[in-house]
Amino acid sequence: MFEEGFPVYLRKEVHNVLGVLSTKTYNNVRNGCLDMDWNEDYILLDGSKIAFPYRIYFLDEQEAYDKLNTKEEKMIYHCIFTRSCDGYVREKHLKAILEGDFAEWCFPYILKLSGEYVVELLEIIYAAFRNRDNSLFQAFCMNNPYVFRYCHSRMISYWNEYYRGKYPKYRNYVGRFLYRECFGYTKDYDRL
Repeated sequence: MFEEGFPVYLRKEVHNVLGVLSTKTYNNVRNGCLDMDWNEDYILLDGSKIAFPYRIYFLDEQEAYDKLNTKEEKMIYHCIFTRSCDGYVREKHLKAILEGDFAEWCFPYILKLSGEYVVELLEIIYAAFRNRDNSLFQAFCMNNPYVFRYCHSRMISYWNEYYRGKYPKYRNYVGRFLYRECFGYTKDYDRL
């Protein structure tokens, strides 16, 4: 399942990461992955498609990460663990991705996190994106209008459910800033 989450040219690196990934899971969950919550692949800018699990339950173990040799292998590991069932693990690996120059194949993992219920993740993404050139990320979003609208709708729903008390006006919410200023959201997406 993880092989589908990265471009074909990274298969060797993905297999190297899978070779060190822990088989231990949180609460001894039998299946370490939960399938996607919609049937839509992400289309990268080169036209290739990827898909990845909605959640994983594998433990994030430092000794596994320490066995990885290349920047690509480490980024693959970080991407995989952005799907962790533990929000602190998702945050740790998101920060690791955003610390440097990240490849286009990381975009789907970042976009997916932007549609989740943890406002701190939105704040981290916004802080990383607000002062950079986001034209490639915006092109990726335009290339994936269904997924983009889905994540945007989820972000608004979570604001309404969990954060409206703290941010009574949506126009003052970090998720709105992120999607409009950084991801290029306009009402035109609603018509696609």
